[in-house]
Amino acid sequence: IAAQLANVGLETILLDIVLPQLSDDDKKKGLTPESKEFRNKLAANGVQGALKSRPASFYLPENSKRITIGNMEDDLNRLKEVQWIIEVVVERLDIKKIVFEKLESVMTPGTLITSNTSGIPAKAMLDGRSENFRKHFAITHFFNPPRYMKLLEIVPGPDTLPEVVPTLVEVCEKIVGKGIVYAKDTPNFVANRIGIYSMLCCIRAMMDLGLTIEAVDELTGPVVGHPKSASFRTADLVGLDTIIHVANNVYEGAVGDEKREMFQMPDFIKQMTEKKLLGDKTKQGFYKRVEENGKKVILSIDYKSLQYKPQQKAKFASLEAAKSIPGTAGKMKALYFADDLAGQFSFRTLSDMLVYSARRIPEIADDIVNVDNAMKWGFAWKMGPFEAWDAVGVEGSVAKMKKAGYEIPGWVQDMLAAGKKSFYKREGGALLFYDIPSKDYKPVPVKAGVILLPSLKERKKLIAGNKGASLVDIGDGVACLEFHSKMNALGDDIINMVVKSADIVSKDFLGLVIANHGENFSVGANIALVLFAAQEEEWDDLEWAIKTFQDSFMKLKYLDKPVVAAPAGMALGGGCEICLASDRVRFAAETYMGLVEVGVGLLPAGGGCKEMLIRTTEHLFEVPPGGVYPKQIELMPYVARAFETIALA
Repeated sequence: IAAQLANVGLETILLDIVLPQLSDDDKKKGLTPESKEFRNKLAANGVQGALKSRPASFYLPENSKRITIGNMEDDLNRLKEVQWIIEVVVERLDIKKIVFEKLESVMTPGTLITSNTSGIPAKAMLDGRSENFRKHFAITHFFNPPRYMKLLEIVPGPDTLPEVVPTLVEVCEKIVGKGIVYAKDTPNFVANRIGIYSMLCCIRAMMDLGLTIEAVDELTGPVVGHPKSASFRTADLVGLDTIIHVANNVYEGAVGDEKREMFQMPDFIKQMTEKKLLGDKTKQGFYKRVEENGKKVILSIDYKSLQYKPQQKAKFASLEAAKSIPGTAGKMKALYFADDLAGQFSFRTLSDMLVYSARRIPEIADDIVNVDNAMKWGFAWKMGPFEAWDAVGVEGSVAKMKKAGYEIPGWVQDMLAAGKKSFYKREGGALLFYDIPSKDYKPVPVKAGVILLPSLKERKKLIAGNKGASLVDIGDGVACLEFHSKMNALGDDIINMVVKSADIVSKDFLGLVIANHGENFSVGANIALVLFAAQEEEWDDLEWAIKTFQDSFMKLKYLDKPVVAAPAGMALGGGCEICLASDRVRFAAETYMGLVEVGVGLLPAGGGCKEMLIRTTEHLFEVPPGGVYPKQIELMPYVARAFETIALA
């Protein structure tokens, strides 16, 4: 958390305890109990650990300089100067109370104090605290790793002042870059409550249907819009002990939960814990990496014998059919209504999760939007529970659930009875969600300043477009060129729209933005088409394509109106080159950009080589006032640097 705050420019103080005694290494260094190096050791180790972590915690190593280390005994008075204190100690109420007592002794009136607890109730933590502390307290639950996971669950305390949560939201959305979910003070809040329940449903269904670990991961991964780590690989990453802790927290705290017994772990999970098969932290869990005949092999566990075995690829007709269907929604629906073993598993696990999620409103959150956002931002699902329910069809799925004996929550039945067939709908260019208290649709809240291109297109703001790209009027005299091909790969359609957009903007607009809502800005040109043209020896066509590619980007570079590219995710090859041709680039923090063609035996052909040369040499020819133009410049080191950068992507 400190690393991410430092990443976004916030000066941060990191305090930890002083260790009770010197280690042998400390003594060899000549340290004493009074040495700063010893007293600040844990905080220093934390920063060093963040610098070495993979994936990287810091955007740049130098960002770590924004973190000032200290300890809880010598440096508490520093906290008198700060505006926000975050408690991030171990998940034990007794320890948190001790820390809060110390913090309260130095807090100045108005300082915000928050806890990163993943499930301890605010009421319990606030017992014995002062009025000032209680009024400025909230829970801010960051999902790990904080740099990469967008979710931040915010839970106010019983006495939190009305202005505290909006202040936290302002800072965490605009500066830290978080997606905010407004949660209730209930066990595990929103994402972990739904996520752990969903995982346990998968485990129970696996056991009942006789499936394997790897089969479940095939059925709960990208095919249904979940990460590649799916269920059990995710469990190995998180740690089985952590999952058990989260499940126990619900079992002990949610005594009124109708599915409380589901949070009791199956016997084989308990046995895995006893054998220290906890996942990556113990080098073995549901999967284990071994070396066989000089090659690394990943084995999966047989949950009946707890022995590791070679993985067997899941073979289900419905799964193979679903993979060929475009879009996550279509794949999910096909599996949900399939009759084979994969279909039975998908129907059961998805239905369990959907009904459970519906029953948790308003217990854990006030509306479906917060629940959906929690799962998308915290577990990296492409669709939250209610978006997934819309994807499989609410009416059809409810009918199938009823036949299977599911008890459908009353508010869902009321919604259908009133003729409302989905949880979300688009109307007048806005996305609406079904609001349970009013029994009607309300607009999904949109952050100020956010531009949603689909909404603008529905409001007839589309200027021009084809299958690969669109030009959209985003207001204030500015147009936006949006890519929407598969993976935003650059093909003829996009290149044609680049040229057309430049002509339209030159005539009718003040400027052009190049941006889209895709997971990746652009993965570059379609290399397969280049390979095909080369194999067929269509050299004239290939030369024409390369020239068209370069000419279109040069049209942007020399356009008489400003061009701003706004990449996010991958901007590779041609995706990088279109940014190099722009007047300004506004990067998302997580942008991965480079000229990668050399990796497949090609040279960048959209002007990237020339732009890299310009960038490495242009400063050489700048003559300061009163200066003398250099007679001779050795250019080869700069040329080498440019092409080394290209060669290494």
